[in-house]
Amino acid sequence: MHLSTQRNKVDTRKHGACQGSSAASKVPSRPRVLTSCTTGVELACVGWSHRAHARPVLPLRGIRVLRLPSLRGHHRHRMSGEEAKLKLKIEQAEAAVARAQKVYDEAEPGSVKDSCLQLLLAKEASLLAKEKALEQVREKDLLQQRAAAGAGFEGLDREEIAALINKKLPTASSYSKATAGGWADNRYKTLQPYVNFHRQHTLQDQRTIPVALLDPILAQIAEDCASAAPTQGDCIFTTRVASAMSENFKTEGERTDKFWELLEHENSIKFQRIDFGDAKTDGSLTHPTGGLMVNIEVKNEVGSGGGAIHVQNAVYAAKYAAGQAGVLRQFSTCPTLLIELAGPNMSLSGAVFSNVVVCDQLTPMVSLLWQPHSPLMLQAARCFAAVRMALPRLLAYYDSVQSQALRQQLDFPYPTSFTASDGNGRVHFKYVQQLSCLCFRGSIQPHGQSVFIKFCRSYSTAAHQAMATAGYAPALLGFEQLVQGWWLIVQEFVDAVPWDEMVDKPVEPLKAAVCALHAAGFVHGDLRGCNILVAASAVYLIDFEWAGLVGTATYPYFMNHADIQWPDGAGDGRLVTESHDLWWLRNLI
Repeated sequence: MHLSTQRNKVDTRKHGACQGSSAASKVPSRPRVLTSCTTGVELACVGWSHRAHARPVLPLRGIRVLRLPSLRGHHRHRMSGEEAKLKLKIEQAEAAVARAQKVYDEAEPGSVKDSCLQLLLAKEASLLAKEKALEQVREKDLLQQRAAAGAGFEGLDREEIAALINKKLPTASSYSKATAGGWADNRYKTLQPYVNFHRQHTLQDQRTIPVALLDPILAQIAEDCASAAPTQGDCIFTTRVASAMSENFKTEGERTDKFWELLEHENSIKFQRIDFGDAKTDGSLTHPTGGLMVNIEVKNEVGSGGGAIHVQNAVYAAKYAAGQAGVLRQFSTCPTLLIELAGPNMSLSGAVFSNVVVCDQLTPMVSLLWQPHSPLMLQAARCFAAVRMALPRLLAYYDSVQSQALRQQLDFPYPTSFTASDGNGRVHFKYVQQLSCLCFRGSIQPHGQSVFIKFCRSYSTAAHQAMATAGYAPALLGFEQLVQGWWLIVQEFVDAVPWDEMVDKPVEPLKAAVCALHAAGFVHGDLRGCNILVAASAVYLIDFEWAGLVGTATYPYFMNHADIQWPDGAGDGRLVTESHDLWWLRNLI
């Protein structure tokens, strides 16, 4: 394992080479093992100098091993209030060590000098403890800054990430109770770099790939929960669960046992409780290869204990993937279906081990109350149908994962091929770089042509193809619909400059491009400068997510109204019009 080590330094102002009593040569050896605060690996052993006529030399400080790459560009380390307080305490401790060292040097041999030595050792131990605390704070702050910057654990291999999760991530049981600080509490701050479950809206969310793009089985569960047609057996089972879960249970254990009994009998499975030292899971279904197929977290009623049920379940999955999954995580994202049961309410989530552990809710909390005349019962039946269909898929996946071709790029979405638009069959590609949460640079295999890869919920391939034919868009190489309504778009990678970065802007070609778009019967809806590329004097329109035929294309919901000024009449769910495109054109030129 490659380690980058800071240069060993000795503070010669306080602890330089000294001369003193020969009694110092009798000081017992105090070897000190230096351990990486990141990986726990023992690095070196330093101790007292035993040269004749030398006084004790304090162990070399300043030796730290940080495997974390530095923040990119302007994302430099920012000192937190906690770090500033520790630095002040370290300065005070250094002064105390210097005073103790002086007293020791001046003491006469004998019991007094021995007492001075004990005082010096105590002061030094206090200083080293504070320095270790400072390094831990700096490391934690650095990880949080990297998470906010979207850097994650880039540059670390999966075993190093697993080691960090095992060492730094708080236990799952620590999230079972309420905290006065809420999301400002250190338990949750510490969680953020390691597990992303979109509980907070942060910049990290903008670079975290959704679970549905990292594992097709979990994506299918989400789709089935939304639209599957339950069988008669699913409806009968849902009726039994609703009848049982509507009851009052004295304890969480009683509710858990009943839920186990129902699921095990219906799906011919057997749950177990996995021991994580401080706590056990409420129910787990594992595979002999080391995979955690299903994990259940139960609360007797909504709000019991005041903890975060989804967080607790996600942390169990994270700890398992980083620990018990063992060699499996080297070639698998370790997909896990998470079931959260809070009283007569259930939700499904999915977790995978990518460059961080990613956990997304696949369903909202679904009522399990007995309500035969309510559509909520149908929603519950779809969820149980989704679980029924997912179990054999997860079993088949883990049965064959070791014999399948090794998946090399576990930090990227699962699709690695597409059907060529020119009819030349399946084309395989490799990811080269993540450009944003859903956009990537790739290369066609085996000849290496650069391509731009995009995942989105909607896309007007007709508008894109029309503009590419007219010479005003990059060539559309392929597209296909994935599970849960996602689209994979692969287009030619154009070596160009965004419109906003151009000094001499080619206005007339841009006007011609917009005119050609409207003449073909399409509107775009998002003609900002970032969606217009310039190569030499050529202009290319890109990002046809909102584009479509005039009179049918609509804006999406949850538009960014905080940072972007839109044309009059442009709003969530409303029609995209030609006048909106012309408004953007006027602003651009």
